Amino acid sequence: MVIPERIKILFKEYQIEQREGLHDGADDLYGQICYFDEKILLNSSCSEDQKKATLIHEIVHGLDEMYGIDLKEKQVEKLGNAFYMLHKENPNTFERGDVV
Repeated sequence: MVIPERIKILFKEYQIEQREGLHDGADDLYGQICYFDEKILLNSSCSEDQKKATLIHEIVHGLDEMYGIDLKEKQVEKLGNAFYMLHKENPNTFERGDVV
């Protein structure tokens, strides 16, 4: 999995940026989705695995917002981790050219 420069979620196209010192005022963050600015921010200090897992987590937030699913944070965490592990354990399944 390569972290792209942008990703499209329904009609919104989110820029993906890596930044140092990402926090919500009190706590450091692995990542954050900014719905109005259409950005997904990833903490550049994290490992590559953590950045990828965080990107999927933020994508789940984006899907939740766009489709009005109303997931709780714990559900987003579990789905994000599940999708990341699915990809990590089956990498060729999601590579370009392998989709039938």
